[in-house]
Amino acid sequence: MDIMRLIPRNSYMEKIINVIGTPDIKVITGVRRCGKSKLLESFKKYIDENIQDANIIHINFSCRSLKNCSLFERCMNI
Repeated sequence: MDIMRLIPRNSYMEKIINVIGTPDIKVITGVRRCGKSKLLESFKKYIDENIQDANIIHINFSCRSLKNCSLFERCMNI
């Protein structure tokens, strides 16, 4: 059985952390399966641990339980 390991992306995390609080829209791009979601999960963990009054909304559009949610339907039709 292969066990996947998480590769630390310290330089990317530093770049994201340095733009916290700026009004710019942050965009994470990359080829499929390069670690974009894992990077954002690490960033979410960083925020949870270091910024007490942060408001985070995490929507996993692959989650099948959202199929009957009107918000999901509206987001998918954008």
